[in-house]
Amino acid sequence: MTNATPSSYALLFFQGAIWGSSFQAIKFALEGFGPMTVAAGRIGLAAVMMLLYARARGHRLPRNGRVLGMLAIVGLFNCAIPFFLIPWGEQSLDSGRTAIFMATGPLIALAIAHFTTTDERLNRFKLLGFVMGFVGVLLVIGLDSFSAGAAEWLPQLAIIGAATSYAISGAIAKRVLNVSSSVFTACVLSSAALMTLPASLILETPVTDLAATGLSRPLLALIYLGLIPTGLAFLIRFHLIKTVGYTFVSQVGYLVPVFGVLFGALIFQEAITANIVTGLCLILTGIFVSRLSARHREPL
Repeated sequence: MTNATPSSYALLFFQGAIWGSSFQAIKFALEGFGPMTVAAGRIGLAAVMMLLYARARGHRLPRNGRVLGMLAIVGLFNCAIPFFLIPWGEQSLDSGRTAIFMATGPLIALAIAHFTTTDERLNRFKLLGFVMGFVGVLLVIGLDSFSAGAAEWLPQLAIIGAATSYAISGAIAKRVLNVSSSVFTACVLSSAALMTLPASLILETPVTDLAATGLSRPLLALIYLGLIPTGLAFLIRFHLIKTVGYTFVSQVGYLVPVFGVLFGALIFQEAITANIVTGLCLILTGIFVSRLSARHREPL
């Protein structure tokens, strides 16, 4: 493992931009496909890409039933659930606001780790970071949303649910040992594809939708989602973890919501209000403060 180089930072920013752009691509894909089909198409394409990558690296898939079962559970929480909830929520949410809600994942992970581990308990820094992030979320949601009815606040809670699902998957993934990153991801994506593809065929009409849209913007957006924000972004992530470490890679969490808000404003002319800016700053500051605990581990 080496120190971060200019090329490492360039890849980190590229990864943040890729993930930030996924929220706009989802908007385009929803013009021709339902949310479950968007999830299934994205996951299926990325699964094929990662299976080919793992095979090219000479890595074999595990045969242990317990390991495969754990990877399937990770696939459920890391891909199947959030990749459906995000487009479902984005049917009525701005893409930039969706990106901000997804940034709450690291803060939600703090609470989950407190109850599921013995070495990652909440301390004063983590608690302060969590509270700051919670206040930031309330600002982005807007308290008037709760008086406007379920149609207003349910999509926002769906995105927070997706972020929670990611955090749960992280806690489970730690229990899967001795599996290479490429095989791990290939198995996770493949299991999620086996969950979402049948659901898409049952709940929606992907074949009819595909025939109707043809090679148009929704299909191109779906292909982009599978190959770039899902497939390519994973490869960049693995490369950076191997060369400069996970702590460096985790900084992408600061970039994704910023790019998401900027792309939303540029592509869809989404409004950037004072509440959105303040809420985003509180969430990102909360993430930063919570990570100060790496050097201060006094428990509550």
